[in-house]
Amino acid sequence: MKLPLRVSVVLRVAAVNVLVFGAGLVWLRGFAREERRVQEAEYSVLVGDLFDDVLDTRGVLKASGILLWSSWNQFDDAVIVHVARQGTGESEPRGVFLNPLGSSHRSLEFDQESILADIRRAVETGASLTTERGIAVPVRDPNGDVWGGCWVLPKLTLTTGTLFRRLVPWFFVSTLLLTLGTFSALRVLVLDPVRQLAGVAARMAQGDLSVRVPEPDRHDEVSELVRSFNSMAAEVQGFSARLEREVELATEQARVAESAAMTQRRLAATGELAAGIAHEINNPLGGMLNALEVLQREDLPPEKREQYNQLLKSGIERIRETVGRVLRLAPRKAVTELVSLATPIGDALGLVRHRAEELGIEIRLRRGARDRRAGEEGALALFADLPPVLGEANELGQAVLNLLVNAMDAFEDAPVRARGRIEISLAQEGDELHLAVEDDGPGMDEALFERAPDLFFTTKATGKGTGLGLAIVHNVVHAHGGRVILSNEPGRGFRADIFLPVAQGRGEDAP
Repeated sequence: MKLPLRVSVVLRVAAVNVLVFGAGLVWLRGFAREERRVQEAEYSVLVGDLFDDVLDTRGVLKASGILLWSSWNQFDDAVIVHVARQGTGESEPRGVFLNPLGSSHRSLEFDQESILADIRRAVETGASLTTERGIAVPVRDPNGDVWGGCWVLPKLTLTTGTLFRRLVPWFFVSTLLLTLGTFSALRVLVLDPVRQLAGVAARMAQGDLSVRVPEPDRHDEVSELVRSFNSMAAEVQGFSARLEREVELATEQARVAESAAMTQRRLAATGELAAGIAHEINNPLGGMLNALEVLQREDLPPEKREQYNQLLKSGIERIRETVGRVLRLAPRKAVTELVSLATPIGDALGLVRHRAEELGIEIRLRRGARDRRAGEEGALALFADLPPVLGEANELGQAVLNLLVNAMDAFEDAPVRARGRIEISLAQEGDELHLAVEDDGPGMDEALFERAPDLFFTTKATGKGTGLGLAIVHNVVHAHGGRVILSNEPGRGFRADIFLPVAQGRGEDAP
């Protein structure tokens, strides 16, 4: 779990304080232990000197000497007890029990039994005993025998328990105050500026480059960091604005160039097809001129005249059909309508038929197991009952036309010229129409195939290709909500698969 910075700072400051004061308490405890040892030794000697003067060899105590002792002013209280040994080895007070400093000043909490117990332990061990109640010292007569004990309460008692009781509350208070003070200073000097800086950085990462961190009215490292960050943010904002303007300018220039290139490609395609269109028109014109010359003869039999009139009508109809194909494929105002794909396929085939014948290329139409030669009458009927798509017929026709022209260019540019084959297949697959244009030409090198859809990329000689054919196909298909998949086998051919969504529930109005 990630802790917020301010929580981490508070915990670290508190931990440091605990370590510092804990070390201080350990030192004080050792110091108090040493002081107690020294104090025990001093008071043992002091009390021993007193009883050397007031206790004779018979164990008789001189009470007057005790009361007149000049060192009683070092104590707040004192008890003297004569202790006798029992047969069991234990000791108990007997005879003499003195309060040299009186007992009237004692509180009701004065624990006389515990003090007597401390004296008995000192007598039994033969050594001084220091507790939080005071110091118990064994008393010996001039013969060295234990006579009893003396308990004194020094005016300054430095026991461990007293130290802890006095220092622990101050320890907690000082730790709390130091932690709060340190945190408050850190919050103002470090935490708040860092939090603001992190918030501004997050907003900048989300795209708001105009936001800035409030600059503290100080001259420390954090303030310099904030100022440097704001300066950097201003530079980033300026650079982003310049970059955005340059991108807009470059995008506009690219759009204009692409538009001009698209127009050039359309014009180039029109030029490539001019010969085919002229052939489609000149062929019937030659027959029509011959028929007109024959019809000028007055001796022409009626049945022959009718025959030549039909030839004229057929030629005019063929020219009208050719012109109609050109018009349907020409750029015009966008009109979205229901389109049977058989129509743009037929228009594109009509414009490349002459070139295909010259190159010796056979074009076949396929639907499932059925196929027809493209030039046969009624060949497009294979696709007549397929559902329509919603789009622009001229754009779809141009997409098919570009695929056919690319295939023919590949045959024409092949190192070894041979009769080729182009197959156009169309079928319904679920909610899509699947249109495929496949040839058995030379295909493309694998290194070049990945770049085939790129704008302006071409493998043709300079001045012949524009590199827009497949780009136009992609643009048209994507504009109609479809997708294009290209596949290639070097030396065996090229294939383009186009998937277009079927116009749902509107097939009855398709042209």
